[in-house]
Parts: sequence; structure tokens; C-alpha cells
Amino acid sequence: MSETYQSKRERWQRLLETLPAGLRGHVSLRNAEAVASLPPQAQARLTEAIQAGLKRLPHAVEQLRVNPDTSVADLLDPPDSIVIEHPSEIPPSVQKELADLIQLCFPDMPRMSAEALADADVVDVARQIAQKHHDLFASNYLRTDFVMFLIYALMRQTLERLEEIIEDTPALQQAFNQSGLPWKPNNWRKQDA
Repeated sequence: MSETYQSKRERWQRLLETLPAGLRGHVSLRNAEAVASLPPQAQARLTEAIQAGLKRLPHAVEQLRVNPDTSVADLLDPPDSIVIEHPSEIPPSVQKELADLIQLCFPDMPRMSAEALADADVVDVARQIAQKHHDLFASNYLRTDFVMFLIYALMRQTLERLEEIIEDTPALQQAFNQSGLPWKPNNWRKQDA
């Protein structure tokens, strides 16, 4: 049974209440889980950074997850040398698949533009997910019940969260309605609620 949005909000609120006092008023609900998962020393460093003027919380949280001893100065102004784990070179087949998907979503886009966009920083997350999808289907363990259940549950949660964002964003709904990409919210969410 998947978690409803209301129960997630309640869980996130409980997590916020467990944070050190210096963090509670500065962490949004959507970041509560990530901040709560940091070790105490990283939470203390995050508090220091916020007091020093930190504005971009997600990047700092991710950096503290990688290195809990990251300096406040590096959290405020990350040097170019700090790189949060990015996958190695994406294979050309994934780049081509991403360009194909871009053209599916935006049929009027010229191929050259789709290929350039598939290589742009703005779609880095989509590129990484496409690579992970290839890794997923190449796994020797995908057909085991334990792995399949976990992957399926993760995919359902992901779809649920994406649908919540679309439902809460009229501009996205309009874009979906104008595109050739079908968007039909899944009713399974409402069945589990």
C-alpha cells in the first residue's frame, strides 16, 4: 500500500520536530527527510551554514551527505572541485534515446535541437534516470521477487509524486494537454487512500 500525500506530510512534520532547534525554522517540509537523515555533525554544520547565510539548502544537504565535514565556506560557496557523484560518461545509446524522447514530447523540435538538449545540463537528471533504467533492465536480479517488488514500489512512488506535482501545477497540466504525450492520472493512488 503506497503512502498518501497527507501521511507523508504528517511524517515530514514529525521529522521536522526532531531536528535541532537551529534547523527547524529553516527546513521546508520537502527537505525534512533529507536533513533528518544527516548525521548529527552534518546537521550542526548545516545549522552553522544557515546562520552564515546559506540559501541553497538541497545542494548543501547533498554535499554533507557525501562529506559531513564539509566546511561552512564550501557550503556557502562550493568550489569547482566539489563534485556530487555524477555518473561516468553516458553511452551514446542513452543520449539517442533521450533525444528520441524529447522529440516524442515535442514533435516540432528539430532533431539537432533535441540532440543538443539531450546533452544539456538542464536535462542531467533525466539523462541519469535513463542510464539507471538501462542498468535496471540489464540486472540479473530484476526477476527475483524481492528486487522486483522494491523496484515496482519505487516506480509507483515516483509516479505518484510526479502526478502530484502535475496536478498542483496548472501550467504543467496545460503543457501535457497541448503535447502529444498522454497524461492520465492513475486511479490506484485513490484506491489506496
